[in-house]
Amino acid sequence: MAFQAAPNIAQLTLQGVVDRQETINDLYFAISGGSITPVSLAAITGSVAEWWGAEIVPQLSEDWSSVRVVGTDLTTQTGPRIETQLAMIGGVAGEAAPNNVAACVKFLTAFRGRSFRGRNFVPAIPNSQITLNTLAGGIIDALVAAYGLLVGPGTLLAGWQWVVLSRHTAGALRPTGVGSPVVDVAMTTNTVRSMRSREVGVGA
Repeated sequence: MAFQAAPNIAQLTLQGVVDRQETINDLYFAISGGSITPVSLAAITGSVAEWWGAEIVPQLSEDWSSVRVVGTDLTTQTGPRIETQLAMIGGVAGEAAPNNVAACVKFLTAFRGRSFRGRNFVPAIPNSQITLNTLAGGIIDALVAAYGLLVGPGTLLAGWQWVVLSRHTAGALRPTGVGSPVVDVAMTTNTVRSMRSREVGVGA
């Protein structure tokens, strides 16, 4: 896809590996009161890395390893990009569910429609937290609570707000991406979801 500007919005890419397969989740944050600079981008990238390492990584199987968090300014095609290395392994002893198995956390805004909802497919759910296809209540509560810590202006870092980035409307590409503040977090379902792209040898 050709570059699409999203003014004053940073993309935070959370990268990890399980069974030689890359896992990626994206979050988006909008800056208020000015433009993104390399300094402010480094700050939000570091804050997201700290949150990921403290709140999400401990919920995952030790089979999964965190690699880095990458922050990208989406304002222009040549905007700054920052990498924060994050070498950690999941905090739960025991085998992970197969690579394609994930817990789907959804992000809600004040607006209706698919353009204003987001989600992350959390990888490497410990098998101990799954009975057949159903997630244990404990990991559901932990993931919802963890993502809930990001909701609200300045909650994670002063001057930044977590948003859902909408690139399309009515099936057409927007002239520029639009960020809508996240107001709530929920689990899409208490059953696991599948991401075929994470299967061994397929992709990220």
